Amino acid sequence: MAPNPDTEDADNAALLRDLSAFLAIQKSLTMPIRWVEDASYLRFTSTLDVGEVTDDRVRLLGRAHAAMPDRSVSLVLTWQAASGRPQPFERCEWRPHDRHTNRPIVPKPHRYRIIETSHRHPLALNARVSTGLAAAMVENLPAAVALDPEPADWPAFAAAAAAAWLIPDLVHAPPPPWQYDLLPFADNTRRGGRGR
Repeated sequence: MAPNPDTEDADNAALLRDLSAFLAIQKSLTMPIRWVEDASYLRFTSTLDVGEVTDDRVRLLGRAHAAMPDRSVSLVLTWQAASGRPQPFERCEWRPHDRHTNRPIVPKPHRYRIIETSHRHPLALNARVSTGLAAAMVENLPAAVALDPEPADWPAFAAAAAAAWLIPDLVHAPPPPWQYDLLPFADNTRRGGRGR
């Protein structure tokens, strides 16, 4: 049996309504962020509180390359529907390792745009892709816009995400504990990393 487009449209509209309502209210981290090492990555997962209630359908995830200091960091908001696995619905990328290219399903004027700087994959734009919001979430949010201004450092990036997602205490999140010791510095000064 073929999917019913009317049902898919109604499901996408309900999903957009629920996620937009969540983004529009102030949230806080349930617990302080603690980065953990996972192979060559640094990661964290946090639930979010709305008032005194923890919304366990939403997670804030962080990921960074351990050996790539001050770049290639992702902060992601995921949504856990009643059935299925968690899917991203918003993402911010700081100084990404690879450029992002908006695909043909992205609405004009964003279609085919190449973004080589820090960027955000906003819910509102991904809700307008031709395949629908649910498909855009499964496809890892194909639509992005550049962050303006470009965050100069971790505190500026955390502040940009905190403002976009109404999570004020995200500005106090510690930076990933990168492995600076693997990099040669001209002055031979040891910077950051383990054993700071």
